[in-house]
Amino acid sequence: MEANISVTTKVTREQIEDLIKRINEIENARPTQSVDEIVARLSVLYAANIEGWVNGKHIAGRSGMNELDRALFGLLDDYHRDIERIVIDPPFASFDWCMKSARRNLEARGCSIIEADEAGLILHGWMYFDPAPFAEIGLM
Repeated sequence: MEANISVTTKVTREQIEDLIKRINEIENARPTQSVDEIVARLSVLYAANIEGWVNGKHIAGRSGMNELDRALFGLLDDYHRDIERIVIDPPFASFDWCMKSARRNLEARGCSIIEADEAGLILHGWMYFDPAPFAEIGLM
């Protein structure tokens, strides 16, 4: 199932920059916050009708995104992600990243693309990465 992409430009570049910054700050708080805290904080940044795709696999709704977040942050208690480059064309943004976990000996590079709604929440998201490092730790 493919997203019904509705190109709206009511969201500003600044809102999208702030959204990406907030996501990364929340995710990088994992070493000091519980999985439940991280999932709850991320969940409020998702539109109620969010849809996502991870390497082409459809993830429906907040509950689906929360399940994915719970699995990722449950396995990576020392999770850290550096965003290397961001391209914003409201309501869309793309960012390259490098995710690391020293305890799991994980370093993975990928790219995320988001579409934000008028409220500055993630409406659609696409994440692409090499699944091999994640398969080695039992996530994929």
